[in-house]
Amino acid sequence: MNIKNNQTTIWIIIAVLWIVCIVAGTTGHFVFGMCAGVPLMLLHMLLGVAKGGVVSKKFLIYPLAIWAVLWLISFILSGYFGNLFAGVMPTFTVLGVHPSFAPTVFLYWIGGQLTLNLGYYLLQDEWLSQEDWDSFCNKVKDMKEVK
Repeated sequence: MNIKNNQTTIWIIIAVLWIVCIVAGTTGHFVFGMCAGVPLMLLHMLLGVAKGGVVSKKFLIYPLAIWAVLWLISFILSGYFGNLFAGVMPTFTVLGVHPSFAPTVFLYWIGGQLTLNLGYYLLQDEWLSQEDWDSFCNKVKDMKEVK
């Protein structure tokens, strides 16, 4: 996916999403604000993994799209169970965690981190090949020598 010609648009969308997240949070629409943060983070990741303005379609599907789905499900379930148990002590926990916080722990933190880490490892040449890394190191080395 080529994003080279759309980078300005992406930055504008990122700015708008930041405003949406802030307004949603300050007006009490927390789940909506967290869900708006998912495309915000996804756009940052797209900009970060693009090589020459191109994002690998494999990398876009896994891990990025899977990560986004995990985060959305986490926030929606946390909101649902938060409302369900508002002002009431639940009669059960999920592995010792309150039902409204369990999706955050298992999908957002653990699931999200495992998905991104595994994806970055398995598809490392899609975003930073050894050749690209060596080229970067040589540029840094050249910059040090100029000083």
